Order: sequence, then structure tokens, then C-alpha cells
Amino acid sequence: MHVQLYYAPYPSQRFRGEEQPLSTVRVLNPKSALVTLAAGVRRYLDAWGIDADLRIIDTQVDGGETYYKSFRYGPRTVDCHRVGGDFAAYEDTIRQADICGISNNFTNSAGIVTDFAQALRTYNPRCLFVAGGMDATARPDYYLERGFDVVVQLEGELSLARIVEARARGVPLAELVPTEVRPHGVVVSSSSMLDMDQLPPMALDLVDGLERYTDTGEGVPPATVRPPFTCFETSRGCHQTCSFCATPMRGRYRFMSPRAVERHLRHFRDAGVNNLLFQEDNILSRIQRVGRQRNLLYDTGRDETIEIFHMARDYGFSWEFANGLEFGKFVDIGEIDTELMGALFWNDQTGERWRGCYRVQIPLEFLGDDPTRKYRKLRSFETELEILDAVLDFGVDYQTFNVIIGHPGDDDAAIATYLDRCLQLRDALLARSPQMVPYFNVFNRTLLPGTRDYREQRHQLEFDIERDPEVISVYLSPMNTDTLTYYELFQHRVRMVQELNGTLVDQYDGIHHVLDRAALADSVAAGPRSAPARALDGD
Repeated sequence: MHVQLYYAPYPSQRFRGEEQPLSTVRVLNPKSALVTLAAGVRRYLDAWGIDADLRIIDTQVDGGETYYKSFRYGPRTVDCHRVGGDFAAYEDTIRQADICGISNNFTNSAGIVTDFAQALRTYNPRCLFVAGGMDATARPDYYLERGFDVVVQLEGELSLARIVEARARGVPLAELVPTEVRPHGVVVSSSSMLDMDQLPPMALDLVDGLERYTDTGEGVPPATVRPPFTCFETSRGCHQTCSFCATPMRGRYRFMSPRAVERHLRHFRDAGVNNLLFQEDNILSRIQRVGRQRNLLYDTGRDETIEIFHMARDYGFSWEFANGLEFGKFVDIGEIDTELMGALFWNDQTGERWRGCYRVQIPLEFLGDDPTRKYRKLRSFETELEILDAVLDFGVDYQTFNVIIGHPGDDDAAIATYLDRCLQLRDALLARSPQMVPYFNVFNRTLLPGTRDYREQRHQLEFDIERDPEVISVYLSPMNTDTLTYYELFQHRVRMVQELNGTLVDQYDGIHHVLDRAALADSVAAGPRSAPARALDGD
């Protein structure tokens, strides 16, 4: 059996006449989805005695850019491009496949993914086309109507292995795995959740040129942080149920034991990996507390978290928290947990190669009054500032902050408050540690399919996301608030990015950040206050 797993070309949208994309374009970011999937599939097939040749094809690194559509956004036109190899370049490759799997987590890539599947199908009509990933899980019919035969929902290791087995043995898929027949294809529902301790190390042997993936996904790292890089998750799921996040779809929270983590760390070291990008949904859900006495849900969760990062230190890795930390956990014991911080944020900068943590992403998310009522994982602004100040004691001077605007009820005054608090945070941290590099990811609130917000509020969308899925991006607002249009919200985001980051935008994200002042109310159209023009170490 010949099984080919593809990353489809990467999406890039630009306002007509501009060079800078509206959202980040990161084709050299290490990709963990398919190497993780392939490792699990290969383990099952080997156990069942099924001979299969698995290949991973990353079209995003093959160069080139192709325009494919446009749509109106406010007074402007957005031109949509796909970055990567031309579809026709994979004609000879796909002709060899019995099964083609394409993974997609992000709605703004959906049009490219389905166009790609339909193009590949013309070259090999006998091939079985399988879609997976979070967007396919949430919207299976979109994919089945546009080139795919099967959609795998949620975790794919066992389900895809069963699909290969059914094809190899010539038996109906429904005999091996739960299925639901839809008008245009079949949906495979994940019948069980993988035990994280049973997850085999990534199939890095299937990556063509690991050393060329040199983008951490969050901007340029310090000069002494050395590739190769890899993404890594020691857990799946989260104990929080934030309404904007699709993670609750992934099921209950599960995590690896330290013994299992060490097996993966040893595998990374043997593969020559130097830098780990922890991208899991919530590594600190191990330290979830419950009840009036605030007892640990997992008795050994805190100790095992500390043990894991001591191991990463002993193996000599550098690392960053690329998907954020639930940093409120650092005060769950009533005071700042410096022992826990010390394990996660330890670093040694004295040698030729950085060891330990160099950057942390912090999900501030809501900067209005009483943030814990909005999202229970958050803390008061004063407490958050205290925690972030403590992070500096460990030498983690690269801090990235995620802020969301466009909440229901947001108006000019609310967004002015968010900006003022960001400026207060930035200035306080710089006063404490002048060498630090703060960066603010200002995101427009969007409605991700599969989230509670989407289920309850999708009627508020100003766009048809089946026709223009590209608009579902945290860099574009797809809906209005009571007082602000989606285009005004987008301009508010641009203005905040300008004021908070200055020239760092070009080094971190390289995205559009030109303000359309006429689109904003007079009260906020005054010139921006100066932001620090700080260069990254080594630039």
C-alpha cells in the first residue's frame, strides 16, 4: 500500500496593490501533524502485518506563489494566493498513491486544501482521498463535497490505519471503524482517544531536510538558539473550556508520563534536534486544582511537570512555549510558584548555544475589567503583571503577549482600555529589564468552526465562510460589534500593532500594518504614540 500524506500550499492574502500579507506566512515552521500521525499509523500497520509505504510531501517548501481568487473586505479587495509548489508538480507523485491524506487545522486554508485535492484527483482517480484536522472535523461536509472521499474526525492515528487496512484487505471500512455515510462521502468518527504514553516518537525519518525548517513560528530567536527545530506536545486537550477555542473538541485532557517524555526527548536528540517548540494546548493542565481546598486533580502532576523540564535541561535542549502557557497556574498555591517557574524557565546563555527557555507566549486575551469572569483561567491585571515581572527573574527576556479584541460590546473606549493596559505592561517590564523584547500579537476575535462561539454566534458573521473561508483568521475580523464594523475592528488591530511593536512587526511577522485612519472614528484617529524600535539579538 502506498500512502501519501500532504501539507497543501500555504495561504497568503494581501490587499490589492500591497506586498505585505495580511496574516503570517510561515512555510519553514516545523510541522508536527503528519510526522506524529505517520508514526502512529505505522505502528498499527506493523502490528497488523500490513506492508505500507508512507511518504510525507510538504508542498509549502517547494517555492512559488499562485493567485487563485479575490473577495471584498470593507472598501478594499483581498487577493488570495497559495504559497508552495504548483499543483501540477505533484502529478507523477500522486499517480503512485493508493491513499492520499491531507491534514488541515485552519479554516483559512480550506479553499486551497480542497482545490488541491480536486486537482490531485484528476491525476489519480483511483486514489482514496482522506481529509483530517480540526477544520475537517468541524466541517466534514465542506470537504466531502469538494474532492474528498473520507473525513477522519479528531485523532487520526488509529482511524487512518484502519482505512489503510480496509483498502489493503479489500473489506468495507464500516467493518473496521465506526462510520457515517453522508451524501458525498464517509465520515470516520474517532472511536477512542490515544493513550499519550503509547504515542510513538515522530516519524522524523519521513521529513525531507529537517534542517531547513528554521522558523520557530514566533519570530527570530536569539542568535545562539540553533536549528534543527521540532514541535512537540506532551499532552492533548485542556481543562479550560474557553468559548473561542476548538480544543474542547479534542476530548478529555491526557498527558505523557515523564518516562514516555524521555523516550521522545531521546529520539529528538538522536535525530540531531536542538530546539523544542512546545505547542500543546495546555501543558499546565497537569496542575489543575479542584474543590474548596484547591486540591490537585492529578496528585503528581506538578512534580512530573518539573521533572520533565529538568530532563529537557539535562538533554541540552533549548525551548520556547510556542502555543502559550496558562500562566495563572503559577499563583494557584496563593503565591508565585518559583520552583515551577524555575523548571520551565531555566536557561543558560553563557555558551555558544542557548540552553533552556528563551521565549514564552502569554495568553492575556482579555484586558477588560474582571477578566476571570470572561475566561476563568485569567487573573486580575495586577496579578498578571506580577507574574510576568517574576518571569524576568529567570532571564526570559523574549515575551510574546496574545491580546484579543472584538469581544461582544467592544467599542472605541474598550479598545482604548486594552491598548492602555498593554502599554502599561510593556513599559513596566521594560523599566524592570531594559534588554527585554516584548511583542504583542493583537488578534481580531473570530469564530472558529467547532467552538462554542461559532455554534452560538455564527449568524453574526458578515461573510459566507463556505465561499470565502479565508476570512476566518485572527488577523481579519469577520463580524461587527454593536458599535464597530468588522473593518473598523481590523483597523483597531492594526493601530494597536503599530503602537505596541513598532518595527518589530517586520522582524516577527512581516504582515500588513498600515493604518487606514479614515476608517476609524475621530476619537482614535490621532497619531500613534511612539513605540520602541527594538532589534532582536543577532539581527
